[in-house]
Amino acid sequence: MISLADWGFKPGARRALFIGPRQAAVFHRENNGINRTAVFEAGDEGRRKFRHYLDETPGIPMYVLVDLVDEEYRRDTIPHVSRRDRRALLKRKAGRYFRDNPYCFYKVTGRESGGRRNDTVLISSLTDAAVVRQWLALAEETGTPVAGICSLPIFTGQLLAAISNRSDGRRLLVSLQSISGLRQTYFDNGEFQFSRLVQAPRSEPDSRLQFIRAEVEKVQRYLNSQRPVAAGRPLHIHFLMAGDLLRELETAYVHQEFASYNFCNLDELLQEPGSCKHTSTPFSDLFIMQRFLRARPGNCYASAAETRYFSLRRLRILAGVTGIMLLLGSTGWSGPNFLAGVAFKWQGDAAQEQAQVIAGNYELARQRLPETPVEASDLKTVVWIADSLARYKASPIELVRLLSHSLDRFPAVQLSSLAWVVAGDPGVIPGRVPVDSGLPVALDVSGAGAAPEVYHVALLEGRIEPFGGNYREAMNTVEQLAEDLRARATVRDVSIVSMPLDLSSGAALQGSTKSLQQRAEFTLKVVSASVGRRL
Repeated sequence: MISLADWGFKPGARRALFIGPRQAAVFHRENNGINRTAVFEAGDEGRRKFRHYLDETPGIPMYVLVDLVDEEYRRDTIPHVSRRDRRALLKRKAGRYFRDNPYCFYKVTGRESGGRRNDTVLISSLTDAAVVRQWLALAEETGTPVAGICSLPIFTGQLLAAISNRSDGRRLLVSLQSISGLRQTYFDNGEFQFSRLVQAPRSEPDSRLQFIRAEVEKVQRYLNSQRPVAAGRPLHIHFLMAGDLLRELETAYVHQEFASYNFCNLDELLQEPGSCKHTSTPFSDLFIMQRFLRARPGNCYASAAETRYFSLRRLRILAGVTGIMLLLGSTGWSGPNFLAGVAFKWQGDAAQEQAQVIAGNYELARQRLPETPVEASDLKTVVWIADSLARYKASPIELVRLLSHSLDRFPAVQLSSLAWVVAGDPGVIPGRVPVDSGLPVALDVSGAGAAPEVYHVALLEGRIEPFGGNYREAMNTVEQLAEDLRARATVRDVSIVSMPLDLSSGAALQGSTKSLQQRAEFTLKVVSASVGRRL
């Protein structure tokens, strides 16, 4: 095992945990390069070393890739429904296929071309959860942020796209991993069908060729047994290996009518732009983990509890970035305001200095004036009082003009008398004005421009002529006159003091045969708007 001090982890690095049936390996990516950092054997000693490794490298996010024999796949169809209903149907089917299994994955892979055009779905599960849990339990104990769990068969679709420009037809990808074994994954028109893992025997390298040929032949026989389904369609087999083993495979296989062979050299794939990595073994671990850490595929099997530290890490980073953005935004917004405030401060200081100069000049000019018997402040007060008296000189012309406009609309209304008064209290009744009411005798000169509010109040007495004894019609006329006056823009209030007929509860109801000779008399009180300028 490599010394922890030689690993040289840096902030921002990413790592992946590759879990096999008997081993787990850690791969570290940095500066577009990838290295296998350490390998841990399944067992108490391997778990102890893995725990020690996690303690010494905290905070680095870890992506988990599993390659296990105990992974099952089911293909099924469901009705094409909304996303929420589809999720519920898939969850129910996964529970029926793999009861009480925490590691289940399902996704929609396409739609049928005929019939009801149902959705085709893939449902998979890691049936032996203990193999994965023995490693993830240590990650949870140490607070290691686990981004998610993906399986090599599900991720193989991205590997096929990386090594081949075409994904149509029937394709079989064959790869050999050092910690898991020989993996064969079959695709039909780019859609995952099944995958098979066989642990490679721990024997001499010379026997690997026979082992691989035997296992590939088994899969070919199985696929040929389904020839009615795939009649006339050749099988494209991709070998993802390197070194002498790849050259031996190139010599052993010859293209056939219904089978073509493609040999993908790992050395060439690892020498992509940005990578100078070579491999001296036929194993594809480095290439797979390089692609895995670069793609960072979404989570397939991990639960929310297993990824909570990664979620908290992302929230912490998001909060930090948001804080920086808010700081930069506030700085950009407050900078111009600060400069404007400084400019205003300079302008205020200059204005204050100028005001002091003007006040000094005014004081010098005032001292040079001849002596007068009255102070300038007293003269200012007298002038202001005289101006106020001129502004509030009262006249009934506007009120009379307003009443005449309304009376012209009601020819049956005859005006008997009109009393008018100007007062500070709108509740005053003309003819009964108290001695201390009306316009103020003394004006408040403590604040320049502060004017008292006064009102024009008129008491209007009239009668309805001709009057034929119809009191209802007479009262309606009086009410219409009052409403017409209220609609005037300058009228503050109109109240009916008396009506042609007193209908109050305390009035006595009486009449005589001479009622036609009675008058329909009424009284209105009109308050005009307050006076704020010369009338």
